[in-house]
Amino acid sequence: MAIALAATPLYDTVFRIHIRAFPTTLLEVLLVPAILVGLWAGWGQLPWRNPYTLPAAILLVGATLNTYFTPNVQAALGIWKAYFVEPLLAGVVIAWLAQERERVRLLLAGLAVAGLIVAIANLANFAEALIQHVNVAHAPPVALYRTANAIPLFLVPLDAFALAIALYSDDRRERILAAAFFAITGLAVLASLSRAGWAGFAVMAVAIALFHPRRRLVALPIAVGIVLALLIPATRRRILTEFDLSSPDNTITLRLSLWQSTLNMLAHRPFFGGGLAGFRTSLVPYQVRTYSETQVYPHNVFLTFWSETGLVGLTGFVWTALQVFRTALRGLRSGSWARAVSIGLLGAIIAITVHGQFDVPYFKNDLAVEFWALLGIQLGALLEAKNA
Repeated sequence: MAIALAATPLYDTVFRIHIRAFPTTLLEVLLVPAILVGLWAGWGQLPWRNPYTLPAAILLVGATLNTYFTPNVQAALGIWKAYFVEPLLAGVVIAWLAQERERVRLLLAGLAVAGLIVAIANLANFAEALIQHVNVAHAPPVALYRTANAIPLFLVPLDAFALAIALYSDDRRERILAAAFFAITGLAVLASLSRAGWAGFAVMAVAIALFHPRRRLVALPIAVGIVLALLIPATRRRILTEFDLSSPDNTITLRLSLWQSTLNMLAHRPFFGGGLAGFRTSLVPYQVRTYSETQVYPHNVFLTFWSETGLVGLTGFVWTALQVFRTALRGLRSGSWARAVSIGLLGAIIAITVHGQFDVPYFKNDLAVEFWALLGIQLGALLEAKNA
C-alpha cells in the first residue's frame, strides 16, 4: 500500500497504459492489487463501521446515481471507479493498517515519497526557468501536472500532517523528518505561485500553530514569512492582481462567469446537476455571455460535488467534512500520536476548504486517494488509542 501511495502523483504522466481494451494508470496498477490484498488479509478486522461510513456511503450513492444521469456514461464509470470506489476501499484498508504505528510510518513514508517527487520535480523546473530568465509570474513552470494549482492541491494536505507531526509528535526522529519534508514541499508550494494554494497553506499553518502551548512563538515565523512574501514585488503584484478586476491576468472575473453559469445550470438541474463527467456538456445551454472558457469542473469544491454527484453526493461530502472536524476534535483528547495526526487532518480539511473555494480539490486520481488515505491514517490512530 505504501508503494501505491508513493505512485499517486504519477497517474497523470506518460505512465498511462491499456490492459486489453481497458485504459488504466500506473497508480491503479499498483493500488488495486494492494486494496485486494488488504481486503483479503484484514477482512474480519476491517473497520467498516466508523464515523465516515454513512457519509461516505451517501457520497458513493450520489456518484453512482450520476453515472446514469450524465451525457457521458463511459467517462462517468471510469471516474466512479477511480475517484470513489478505489479510494474509499483504500481508506478502509489504510484505517486497518494504521492501527499500528510502525505501519503508519510506512504509509506516511509512501505519501512523503509522493510529495517529494512532486516538490523536487517542480522546484527543478522553477529553478531552470529562473536561470533561463523566463517570466515565471506570468506562466508558472509545472512538472508532472498540467497546471501550477495542482501542486498545492496535492502538497498542502501532506504539509498539514508534516507540520503537525513536527510540532506535536512524541518521537524526535519523526519530528526531524517531518520538518525536513515540510521545508522542501512548503518551498514548492510557494514556487507554484498559486494564490489559492498560498491562502490554503497560510490558513492551514496558522490553524495548526494555534494548538501549540507557545502558539505566539510558533506563529511568529509564519507571520514573518507572509510579510516577506508580500514585500517581494513579483509576489505582491501577483496577489494584488486579483483585486484589480480590469487586469487581463485577474482570474476572479473568469471564476465569476464560470460560477454564474454553473448556478444557472444547477437551478434547472438541482437534483443530479450535470452528471458525473458531464459538466462541460451540461453547462452549454446555461452559459452567461461573459463565459468563454471550456472547463471540466466549476472550480469550487461545493459546486463541483453538486454538479458531479448531485445533491445526494454533495450531502455526503459535506457530512464527511463535518465528521473530519468532529473526529479530529475528539482526537485532541487522545494520546500524543493520535493528537498529532488529528491536528494534521484538521489542518488538511481547512486547507482543502480554503483552496477549494477557487479550485477543484478531490476530483483527480491522486487527490481522491490522498483524501481517503489521510482520513484512514487518522481513523487508525484513533482506533489504536481507543484499544490501548
